[in-house]
Amino acid sequence: MFRLRSCTLLILLFLPTLLKSDESLAVIGAGVQSSEDAPFVQADYRFQPGEFVYTTFQIAGFQVEGGASEEKPRKVSMTYTVTPEDANGVALCPPVTDKIEEELNAEDKNWTPKRRTSFLIPSFVAAGEFKIHIAIRDLIGKAETSKIVPFRIGGVTVLNPGTLNVQNFQFFRRENDRAAVEVPAYSAGDSVFVRFIITGFKVGEKNAYDISYQLLVTRPDGKPYLDRPDAAQLASESFYPAQYLPGEFTLTTSRDSLKGTYIILLTVRDKVADASKEIRFPFTIE
Repeated sequence: MFRLRSCTLLILLFLPTLLKSDESLAVIGAGVQSSEDAPFVQADYRFQPGEFVYTTFQIAGFQVEGGASEEKPRKVSMTYTVTPEDANGVALCPPVTDKIEEELNAEDKNWTPKRRTSFLIPSFVAAGEFKIHIAIRDLIGKAETSKIVPFRIGGVTVLNPGTLNVQNFQFFRRENDRAAVEVPAYSAGDSVFVRFIITGFKVGEKNAYDISYQLLVTRPDGKPYLDRPDAAQLASESFYPAQYLPGEFTLTTSRDSLKGTYIILLTVRDKVADASKEIRFPFTIE
């Protein structure tokens, strides 16, 4: 019985502190926008790689130092950090960090600081769920708080990246077409446009990648039709590790090209991982 009463007393002693937390330091009015000062986007809105994401938030429950007299002006002192992150908490770009140092007048009784930040989505980030992590420190009240604001990125979907691979290999009739052809059949003299993504490659120091690919196209009789041993070289580094790399090439057929099935042999090499991958894709000239 004595132990039970002690536990009950302990809960009651902590109850005022728990109730008081509703009035403590907090991030309020937070959301993401597609442009500066625009309304907050809907939950199903999808930003695209290479676009800016804008964030607006306010801070409440901070402590004020000093009194109302001129000798002791009322002051606030806070710092904040805003970091866009992926689902695993990896930052998409360097965080935005700043201070809030203000002197308040008597009429600023209900003042709440409002801040805006923005960041650029990396070019080669795959579609998925992401978040804005807002962290606040009240230097006067010796308190900290944070808030997570979710947002989505659309664009390229990477399926089971695993090891080095080629995904979304698609044929097009014109260079700027968005819809791929369902059946890759062309006429002699047509141009064949191909786009794909490379996934599952490794990155080194500073998220550096080094990818190359070569092309060999054979005719229906098995003889080479096109041979590009150095079709492309993709090498760079980034703050956030690239989740895919885009590839493309154009093959212009001649009017006297043989009719039948042509085979594209695409060989991708990952210099960082010392790995390679060969993929074959057919198309026909009718």
